Amino acid sequence: MVTSDASQSLLERLPVIGKLQRRLQLPLVWWGLIIFSGYYLLPLFTCAFEGVLITYPTGDVHTRISLNVFTQTVGRRAVSSPYLKDLTHFYMAVVVSLGGTLCIMALAELMNVYKAVSDPDLIKTNVQSIQAERAHMERLVGNRAVLLPIALIAGSCGMALYLNGRSTIGWWGNPQYGPAGVLLACGVVLVIFFGTHSLYMLAVAQYSIGRLVANGVHLRPFHPDGCNGFAKLGNLLLLLLLVCAFCVTAAYITIWHGYLGIEDFPGFWLAALGIVVFLPLIVIDPLLHVSIEVRRAQLSRLSPVERLLNGQLKGIEDHLSETGENKARYENLKTLQDLNMLAKGIYETSVFPFNRKVASVLSIGYILQALALAKEIVGKFK
Repeated sequence: MVTSDASQSLLERLPVIGKLQRRLQLPLVWWGLIIFSGYYLLPLFTCAFEGVLITYPTGDVHTRISLNVFTQTVGRRAVSSPYLKDLTHFYMAVVVSLGGTLCIMALAELMNVYKAVSDPDLIKTNVQSIQAERAHMERLVGNRAVLLPIALIAGSCGMALYLNGRSTIGWWGNPQYGPAGVLLACGVVLVIFFGTHSLYMLAVAQYSIGRLVANGVHLRPFHPDGCNGFAKLGNLLLLLLLVCAFCVTAAYITIWHGYLGIEDFPGFWLAALGIVVFLPLIVIDPLLHVSIEVRRAQLSRLSPVERLLNGQLKGIEDHLSETGENKARYENLKTLQDLNMLAKGIYETSVFPFNRKVASVLSIGYILQALALAKEIVGKFK
């Protein structure tokens, strides 16, 4: 196996977050809590301070004076859309937090998977070619030039959200009700920036894995993982499929529920279609290469076994036309049976690097989500 250092994960290459993770060594699930806190809880406390958290009920509905004082404080301003009634924002916060956590897990794990796949005993290439491919991948991943267009896209989306909110009277994030809208716009910018940069790095690394596997694989039907040595890659693909599903869900929630008129912007429709069409390629590209090369290795290994099977079968057929050769026929039958079991062991090696039932369930779920999103987008053109 290639001994190149895999200690620097893709997660550590993220600006700011990578340095924090390297220094603090936080459990990865904590990042989901951090995302939810920044995206939802921080504006919540701001809205409570500004008095737009709830709609204060008219009349004396509370028998406890302290509760009356609290509800009057957090709902002292009359708004048509207070913070706690904004379900679209809450749904997005949950989806972004869960999807962000899974994305961070994928970033943390990918280089370990890359190292496992970069094994000359697993793929048909030499150490020098593997090192050259990895160096090329790391140059693309570390290319800081991509950060500028990503930052411009993220900033434009945040600015569009803020401007739409500023023109929406009665929304909790309107500037007249305090800085909560600015906080949300900043949160959107950060989510889009880090999310897009993460997906870029994942796509580059996955494409590089596909290029390595495309050189061919050594068939290992008796590998303990039951997936020809690609089980780690398979687990990562399932994780990335979940990430894709959360991205589609986020787009669907925005278009279905609507938010500040963003759902009527054609540019957002195109972005949603791009998510549905291109994002799954992160999973599909390496999966196709693995499946094709494992099947090709199976057929190559089966060729000499097939010749032996045909020879034994021909011998049995010859003996059937003779008499007094029962012992010979039994030996030939036993050899034929052993060779047939060997052929089955080779041919039945899974060409998929994961549990097919789990993958089928996740794939069906993703397809249904994608179809629902596509239906909503098509409805916008009517």
